[in-house]
Amino acid sequence: MNWMRYTALGIGIAFGLMFLILGIGEGISEGFGGIPSPIECVLLLCGPISMIAATAVAWQHERIGGWWLIAGGIITAILFTIDLIDKPTNLLRTLLIIPLPMLVAGALWVRHIAKLS
Repeated sequence: MNWMRYTALGIGIAFGLMFLILGIGEGISEGFGGIPSPIECVLLLCGPISMIAATAVAWQHERIGGWWLIAGGIITAILFTIDLIDKPTNLLRTLLIIPLPMLVAGALWVRHIAKLS
């Protein structure tokens, strides 16, 4: 039963830090030129920053953190779909890499607390 908890924790921390490092690395490589667009800001807040924060919350409050991860994954998927709708192969690859781990981690947290209840 604890495998769900530790798997969700590992997914949340690993992917959240990876996405955050990649986002910061992209900003450094572009020289932090200009102010990011509102969609980029929302993606950063709903993506890696939210994933790390929701995972930390889920450690103590599994249901809240789990639903937070699920909501963040859905919002991120919608925003990427809007941005990449004309490039279906890029959209599929992006959806499998970025929001899917959030959705899986959230589902594991929610499923774990449901089994304990």
